[in-house]
Amino acid sequence: MDFSRKRVLVTGGTGFIGGRLVEKLVLECQANVRVLVRNFARASRIARFPVEMMQGDVTNSEDVKRAVNQCNIVFHCAWEVKDSESMERRVNVEATCNVFEAARLAGVERVVHLTTVLVYGTLPDGDFDETTPRHPENAYAAANLETEKLALSYRKRYGLPVTILQPTVVYGPFGRAWTVGVLNQLKSGRVILVNGGNGLCNAVYIDDMVGAMLLAAVKDRAVGEIFLIAGQQPITWREFYAGYERMLGYSSTVSMSASEAVAYFNRKRQKGSLVREALSIMRAEGRTRQRLRRTVEVDLLVKTARLLLPRQIKRSLRRRINNSNGMYEPQNKPEQQKPILMLHPSIVRVNASKARARIDKAQKLLDYRPVFDFKSGMRLTEQWARWANFLENG
Repeated sequence: MDFSRKRVLVTGGTGFIGGRLVEKLVLECQANVRVLVRNFARASRIARFPVEMMQGDVTNSEDVKRAVNQCNIVFHCAWEVKDSESMERRVNVEATCNVFEAARLAGVERVVHLTTVLVYGTLPDGDFDETTPRHPENAYAAANLETEKLALSYRKRYGLPVTILQPTVVYGPFGRAWTVGVLNQLKSGRVILVNGGNGLCNAVYIDDMVGAMLLAAVKDRAVGEIFLIAGQQPITWREFYAGYERMLGYSSTVSMSASEAVAYFNRKRQKGSLVREALSIMRAEGRTRQRLRRTVEVDLLVKTARLLLPRQIKRSLRRRINNSNGMYEPQNKPEQQKPILMLHPSIVRVNASKARARIDKAQKLLDYRPVFDFKSGMRLTEQWARWANFLENG
């Protein structure tokens, strides 16, 4: 696809999907790319390309208007993470409204907006598609559903040429949740395979996801439509985690029935200590960690610990607190000593489901044809993971 005469704006261009999109727009599509960047410290991946990086925040309507100005195509991939679910929901809906309004005023040719398969909630076994009723089960999914409704309202009221894509489980190089997160899980503990991992994982390799985004930007039939984006065929969760276990060279999963996994979660939650919960919160919430670190009491505690604690203990605490993925750092424990990682009951339900995402609509209207099966996608993912030193034997 030739974008050589197009000025393209990417929000969220420093992230996983947006970053790969920027690479492909520059290397394969010859596009004139502009990226709205909030934090330049995260822009190293795209800084090596001839792209225009404009400082700003999607939550600021004036920043968004400046970024959209003179652009032909807008890819909205950004998502703001906030301290509370209610704040995250409100801010992201408002941010998406900023993007749509700026695009409307600028008269852009196309807006490609990303949401998530999670808007459907936990699905029963069998096929599902874009006509399936939405039942979001958490604030993140509910906010994404609100942005879908907002997109369709802008299409109906103003004729905004918007297309909505619903990614499933996107994995590949730089993937935080479904690549780096999975590797860290397997290295630090044992992952529960619900019902032996026989539930279906609708995985899609990052390049196929980005390919669908590029098609959505140029296909006239895509305007005003919603598309599920997944791989050609689902795999089981057992196969998904086995792919990463092969990279690491050892097994780190344990089978439980759905009821056993929920009971284990409830049992561990009841036994959670104050210290463990505090560490978990500080690992999961980067902003919380920074705010606590700036308090007088914690600053005094840190300085005292530096003076009194042995170096090995200080290193261990630093690793456990600073781990941004919300998981324990690998401790190189023998297999039998590695903890079994809890699964929230909502995740248990998702992993037990044998719901199959249908991509017929994307194939028909976008001419979307996934190129990477799971084997080929994981081969490339492993090459990157080894290069990035995420593998113990790398």
